[in-house]
Amino acid sequence: MMMKKLILSMVLALATGVALAQTDFRYISYQEGLEAAKAEGKLLFVDFYTEWCGPCKMMAREVFPQKEVGDYMNAKFVCLKIDAEKDEGVELAERYAVDAYPTFVIIGADEKEVGRLVGSSEAAAFIAEVDRMVDPEKSPERLRERYAGGERTAELVEAYAALLMSEAQAGRRWDTAKTEEAHRVVADYFRGLSDVDRLKEENVFIYTQYAESPSDELTRFLVEHRDAFPEEVQEELAERIAELYEQCIVGWFAGYEPFDAKAYGQAKQDIDLLGLNADGHYDVLYRFIECHAAGDLEAYLKLCEKKYKGLSESLKQNLMMGLPTLLDTDDQAVLKRASCFIRNQLKDMDLSLLSFIVMALQPIEEKIKVD
Repeated sequence: MMMKKLILSMVLALATGVALAQTDFRYISYQEGLEAAKAEGKLLFVDFYTEWCGPCKMMAREVFPQKEVGDYMNAKFVCLKIDAEKDEGVELAERYAVDAYPTFVIIGADEKEVGRLVGSSEAAAFIAEVDRMVDPEKSPERLRERYAGGERTAELVEAYAALLMSEAQAGRRWDTAKTEEAHRVVADYFRGLSDVDRLKEENVFIYTQYAESPSDELTRFLVEHRDAFPEEVQEELAERIAELYEQCIVGWFAGYEPFDAKAYGQAKQDIDLLGLNADGHYDVLYRFIECHAAGDLEAYLKLCEKKYKGLSESLKQNLMMGLPTLLDTDDQAVLKRASCFIRNQLKDMDLSLLSFIVMALQPIEEKIKVD
């Protein structure tokens, strides 16, 4: 009976994998992978990982199972996972000079390296980066030439904007000018499209990657025309809409964004219209936001004391990180009460919250005057 259950589980896992079109990593040797790639007219993609590598696990758990990643990778590559610290992986990691994880190496039939990526990334950025390595028409130089020459296809705009975003993250500090340029490229393209073209599947990247808040023009169009998009992409877009409103509400809740009464009212109205608060999970966040917006910090701290323990771990982290901003005051009574509130959480605090509590406590207590 146990063996039957195990076999059934394996069959279901395989069936699910095929249904989701996740990345097909083949559990064969490096040499067998090379031979398969030659036979199928593909390149070899090797994921060098280690068992202790957190970003490796993130890619395996969150990126490679995604349909868009699987569809892209399976069409172009024979994919292997190789533990760089075991068996043939030790020699291969040395041969390809792998010294950080994860490292993804693309290899041609002649065993020469075509390109490599180091580190984790989100699905869209990962695909764009790989594509630039294997498609001559998507090399950085060619993308710039095509864009400067006036080409404005969905494929070109998506690839060129992704290049700019990649360049924005390349240095030690985020290049905001590059980020703004990428968003400007997409916004200009969006404004030049008819409503019919804005709804096409090839342009879904506009909303999934470059819509930033419920009030921007991309999100407004997405929300107002959500039922007119092709059925194949409606679930993905519905998830993106929910994500945008959650980011917005949490941003006000945690003080990451300055409160805007008009935008807040519109967001609440949209959330009701879209059915995003059917279970009432936003209600407590609304109370926090509105209480703070009223300006009575004593009342706000009283609410924190009453409702904090009922928040999710994620919301607790966000609140702690935001308290120094939310309690931007020199009122000694408020500061002392805030310090007391934060310290009271220490006795039954999850260890994962420790750094967030320290971050909240220090700037508040620095403003408390010693008698």
